[in-house]
Formats: sequence, structure tokens, C-alpha cells
Amino acid sequence: MSPVVSFFSLAIKFSTVFLFGATGEIINQKSGHLNMGTPGIMYLGALGGILGERIYMDIIGPDAALNPFLVVLFPVLFAILFGAIGGTIFSFFTVTLHCNQNVTGLTLTTLGVGVACFFIGTMNTTRMTEAGALMQHAFPGYDNLGWFGDIFLSQSWFTYLGIAVAIAAAVVLKYTRVGLNLRAVGENASAADSAGVNVNGYRYIATIIGGAIAGIGGAFYELDNARGAFNVADGIDAFGWLALCIVIFSMWKPVVAIGASFLFACLSISPTFFSSYLGGATYVTYLLKMAPYIATIVVLIIVSIVDKKLQPPANLGVSYFREDR
Repeated sequence: MSPVVSFFSLAIKFSTVFLFGATGEIINQKSGHLNMGTPGIMYLGALGGILGERIYMDIIGPDAALNPFLVVLFPVLFAILFGAIGGTIFSFFTVTLHCNQNVTGLTLTTLGVGVACFFIGTMNTTRMTEAGALMQHAFPGYDNLGWFGDIFLSQSWFTYLGIAVAIAAAVVLKYTRVGLNLRAVGENASAADSAGVNVNGYRYIATIIGGAIAGIGGAFYELDNARGAFNVADGIDAFGWLALCIVIFSMWKPVVAIGASFLFACLSISPTFFSSYLGGATYVTYLLKMAPYIATIVVLIIVSIVDKKLQPPANLGVSYFREDR
């Protein structure tokens, strides 16, 4: 495999982490919730994924062969559960108790990172590498199709699941009554409430679903990308912060987030890629590490000037008090 093909194949693989986090956060923000707890929720998803894998392996025993379907199913279900728990915690404090969303989100990130790092560090990760290998290559015959297969068909089930979830989210948000109501809640909660929309219910459900999706991203990184070799320095929370940047970069559109995640993945792996050719880290690699954040700022400025329609939901980050109507 040539370096160029290898680079783009790895970028698509790496973009999966960002895509799950960004898609989940877009759903959150469409409801008016600025959930800065997404990085912590992704860590909780990683914890859930490893726990689910561990439970599956304990059920079948140490010598049994791993089932390729169940070895993916168990981690995904537990990642969804743990991510949903993170979303529920955020909603409870911001919707039920009307706490500040920024403070709650940052606290949730700190909590999620701490809890996940502590418990994952105590887990037995035996056979996790074997499980990670079974998650690779959703299409086994990809290597017979040249560079096209190596780039687009050599990915794991998680990658194609992430793309499907992003497309499904875009369809629901744009073409269904549920999506219309959700967007109405994010734009003008008072008007939506007057029209009979359950504002608190929609915010709860959107944040829980968004958290569940983001949790899958954390599980993917630990089990597929890192093959279960957990390291506190992995920095899943850093990917969560970049996912928040992608939400802005994609202008709150899940389909655009697919391409934006790929772009951010290219920028993220470029420092390592170029350093191997330049004989170590140079000023070029450090500039490349800054590129995703600079790109987000540039896009935010351009969008704010050029098109007023491509703005965040009007009620983003604002708690709803029905008594103020």
C-alpha cells in the first residue's frame, strides 16, 4: 500500500471518532443544549465499550472463539448505555434543575474523564487486541479492488455505522415532524411551548440520544483504533473538543460533518505523518497541530459575515423557564 493510500485510509478510520462525537453534539445543540460535556461522555463511552467487551469475554470463557458479531454488539450497546447516562446527567442538571449549561458541561467532562480513567485502568484487557482485530474490515474482499478498496472498503463496521447515523440524523432533523419540533425548541423554546411542543421532553431525549451517539465514538477509539490498549495519555477528551469544533465547522449539518470529520482527521494525523519524513517534529508539524482550530475560527468568521442563516440555534445554551413566557 502506497503512503498516500495509507494516509487517506487512516484518515477515514480516524475520522470515525470525530464523526460520532460531532453528530451527537449537533443533535444536542439543535435542541438548544450546548453540551460541553461531550469529551467526558466520549470517555464514558470508552469505559462502557471496554466493560461490554469484558463482560462478553467473561461469559464465553477464556478459551472460546470470539464471535465477530457479538464482539462488536456488546461494546456498542454498553457504549450507548454509558453515553446515554452522561446525557441524562447533563439534562437533569440543566433541564430539571436549570443549572448553567457551560458549568454543567465542563463539570461532566471532568467527571467522565476521571471516572473512565480510574475504572478502565483497573480492568483486565486480555484478548482486547484479538477483539479489535475482529472489528476490522467490514468488507473482507476489499484488497482485490486496488486503491479504491484500500481506502473506502477497508474500514471497520464502526466507520460505516457512523456515516449511516450522520445521514439518518440529517434526514430526521430536516424532513420529519420530530426534527421540526426539535429545531423549533432550539430556535425559540417559548414559541414551541406555545404550539404544544414538550420543550423539556425534547431536550431530554435529544441530549440522551446525542450522548449515546458520542459514547460510541469513545468506544470505537479504544476498541478499534487503540485495540484495547488503554492509556490515560490517549486523550479521548481532546477528540471530544475537536468534535465540538467540527459542529461549528460543519455549520450544524450532520452530512457536512462527515466531510469535516475527514478533513480534521487528515489534519490530526498529518503531524505524525510528516514528522516521519522530516526526521522528527519541526515547526511545520506544530503548525499542523494548530490547523483544525485555526480552520474552525476562519469558518466561523466567514459564516457570520456571509450567511446569517448558517448560525447556531438562537436559544443555544439558554435554559428554558416556562414561567418567563
